[in-house]
Amino acid sequence: MLKKFLRFLPALALSLVSTLSFAQPVKVNIGYIPAGDWLPALIAKDKGFFEKRNLDVTLTKVGIISNIPAAIMSGSLMIGASTATVLMDASDAGLGLVAVAGGTRFVKNPSIFSVVVRTGVKVASAKDLEGKRVGVPGLRSTGDVMFRKWLQEKGATVSKVSIVEASFPQMKDLLKGGTLDAVAVLEPFRSGIVADNTGYRVADYMAEVNPDLLGGVWVAQKQWADANPRAIPAFRESLVEAIEFIKTNTDEARAIELKYLGFKTPIMLPFSVPVNVADLDIWVKYARDVGYLTKPMDVSRMVLR
Repeated sequence: MLKKFLRFLPALALSLVSTLSFAQPVKVNIGYIPAGDWLPALIAKDKGFFEKRNLDVTLTKVGIISNIPAAIMSGSLMIGASTATVLMDASDAGLGLVAVAGGTRFVKNPSIFSVVVRTGVKVASAKDLEGKRVGVPGLRSTGDVMFRKWLQEKGATVSKVSIVEASFPQMKDLLKGGTLDAVAVLEPFRSGIVADNTGYRVADYMAEVNPDLLGGVWVAQKQWADANPRAIPAFRESLVEAIEFIKTNTDEARAIELKYLGFKTPIMLPFSVPVNVADLDIWVKYARDVGYLTKPMDVSRMVLR
């Protein structure tokens, strides 16, 4: 009996391999915004890293990151670019979104977020921004939350600073025209403002508050992730391979970035795939410190294991 069973093992193994090989690819529409933070996904698509893991990926460029949760909930996107603060607001609204992979981190070196002041306006410290008009990339955004936290830690009165929304691409013109006195800006827009002396860099404010923070994060609806258990591990593995590709093929990676985004980020960003509860918990603390959160949040429900 045993000998008879053993004779069938090769055929059984071949059948299993064949079944896996011809498994239906998982269709995944991934939403990203035009920023270098999301380069690994662009690389993974361009170099076939998604495809070899049986993911049929479509990339969709979205203009504003805060629009991505709604697109995921409607089913037009399955995975989307986000930030910790957008994820917190979505979770607070009961949307059932979870972090499935990290994008970038905000670190001290290289620091990509700074307070940049219009040339001709004298600012040497956070306190000097009182009475000034400062543009942030969206109220309740990571840039806004950390700017307010930085003002607090440096002894400035937040209510005395006029904080308004300004998209990154508009910041340079708003400084030039005198509409804004300063901006909380990241690369590559920071370099563009400083290069022609439109403004000058005052402080790498995020790094001054915390030298290692979760920056960009990929999110999905938990219901979809649970229904497609192969998709998220394959997505993460593809990003890891793409990051390794970026490290060893920098020029080609830059060319792919230019192809998809229309620009090259001046510095190589600190890409990182892992994301955990502690990464989000610190953002909850900061949002509470600046008055954006008033009730407890169960952060453990916001991360897909």
